[in-house]
Amino acid sequence: MSERERESNQDMQEVELDEGHEMDDAFQQGECVEVKFDSDEDVPVDSDDEGAENLPDVQEEGIIDEREIYGDMHGDMSPGVDDAMTHVCHEESVLSVALSPVDRRILLTGGQDDVAVIWSIEEDQGGGLKCVQRHRLTGHTDSVSQVAFSNDGKYAATASYDGTVRIWMPETGELIHTLEGPSKEVEWIMWHPKGHAILAGSADTMAWMWWAPTGKLMQIFAGHAQSVTCGAWGLGGKLIVTGSADRSVIVWNPRGGTPQQHVREVHENTIVSMCSHPEAPLVVTGSEDSSARVIHIETGKVVANLDGHTSSVEAVGFSNCGSSGIFLLATASMDGKIQIWDGKTFDLRSSIKDHVEEAGIVRFKWLPTPTFGSWLCTCATDGTVRVFNALSAQCMHTLRGHSDTVLDVDVALGEVAGAPQLAVVSGSDDKTCRVFAVALGASATSVAASAAPTTVPVPAADLSPGALA
Repeated sequence: MSERERESNQDMQEVELDEGHEMDDAFQQGECVEVKFDSDEDVPVDSDDEGAENLPDVQEEGIIDEREIYGDMHGDMSPGVDDAMTHVCHEESVLSVALSPVDRRILLTGGQDDVAVIWSIEEDQGGGLKCVQRHRLTGHTDSVSQVAFSNDGKYAATASYDGTVRIWMPETGELIHTLEGPSKEVEWIMWHPKGHAILAGSADTMAWMWWAPTGKLMQIFAGHAQSVTCGAWGLGGKLIVTGSADRSVIVWNPRGGTPQQHVREVHENTIVSMCSHPEAPLVVTGSEDSSARVIHIETGKVVANLDGHTSSVEAVGFSNCGSSGIFLLATASMDGKIQIWDGKTFDLRSSIKDHVEEAGIVRFKWLPTPTFGSWLCTCATDGTVRVFNALSAQCMHTLRGHSDTVLDVDVALGEVAGAPQLAVVSGSDDKTCRVFAVALGASATSVAASAAPTTVPVPAADLSPGALA
């Protein structure tokens, strides 16, 4: 390393990742390390591959119909029943969906057809809703595996199996940067919770971090022996944690790119999901071995084993601590169960089995605070989207309309005539993204607190653009 690079690397140590504007200033002033390489031979090679020779060979990943693995799990699809207010189509499966965090009328979808689209949700002439295509985001040469807005809504990102991440301006659809580096598929992306750094995990065994406003590569995290399948920002963005098909978890210093903890053999099979505790130095991992683990990221110790599932734990997540003051953790599995755990003691509170014998759960999202912090929304292989009250373990709404596996879901909470309303968008193997509007009722506060199920009719007036404002 040259003397100038050493000086720049020292300067980068001063850049606090939890202050987004400081990173922006640092890049504008040229005080951060920009990683450059001219060929695949220049990409860092993991030297910390102890134990890698004992891992089974991994074949190139392809698209496998989950029915080959889990059988026909589409028992809850109801032909002719469609609760959606509107929908949009891709030419192939819709792999990822996202609502803008600053305007829930703006929708972003990414598909297996190599395209992402920005839509606006508007009122049609009949008083219902329609989706209007605003910007078609082209240029990827393989499936768009994930889409995401930055937390302030300023940027939109698309990740692809072509090995690139693209940064767009949502208002204009302008491509501002193509983030390159990974030599294989980009599996996932995640924006920094307070800034415009973006993290990605790749099948090339590495994680990558860029600064979106400039497109500069900030850091490469090399240490896994197989695909980096999931990740999280730890301690509010001060640390990076990654999980891998090699069954290990690595805690990284984002400034130096060095491992602070390398926890091997956390699971007996591939780690497929991860979330970070919003305050404590903890992450939760979910694995294809049907278990979840709680890991202390400062010590590298497993502090809790969360068992009870019988199939792959596809999603994990901490709730938004709402008006109840109760902090929850959910683990969701291809066995159809959602396990609800105490977010502090990690004792099992309940097991929700509405999807059991019907479907495996693919994803879920917790609803925002304050009133509905203990509610979550799931999507599953049976083509349904469901809203649950985790405190009561009861299904509050079942949303139908898809004819195949629902692969992704996003939610946003709004208010209509003083009553809360939930916007739900879902992407599916049926090549559609569907938009649902769920009126939660004027008495939703008491319902959420008492955990009593309710069915609230959705008047036509609630389906105006104001319902999604």
